[in-house]
Amino acid sequence: MGRTLPSTTQIAFDLIAELKPFYGALRLSDQLILDKFFEAVLQHRAAISNAASLLPMEVMLLTILLEERKRSNHNFIQLYSQIEELEKRIIHLLPPEELEMGGF
Repeated sequence: MGRTLPSTTQIAFDLIAELKPFYGALRLSDQLILDKFFEAVLQHRAAISNAASLLPMEVMLLTILLEERKRSNHNFIQLYSQIEELEKRIIHLLPPEELEMGGF
């Protein structure tokens, strides 16, 4: 009989289990961050299964970096949008009463 390979899901859960001693030594705030990373890894199981030439931990770290980059880009776009809005308000020199209505 041939040997069966573990599923990507099982590999991901095994990696997460291997990190439990490290996880347990962290503060709760850091554990919550790692929980988000683990969720990201599990969401990308299909893509991870296509990276057979890489070690599972390498793919896990790349997945975490991908999610962090997406989050950073989203935050940057929001910040840039807010800066543009403030620039428009400054250029038009809105009366003080209009600025107060806008929460500034």
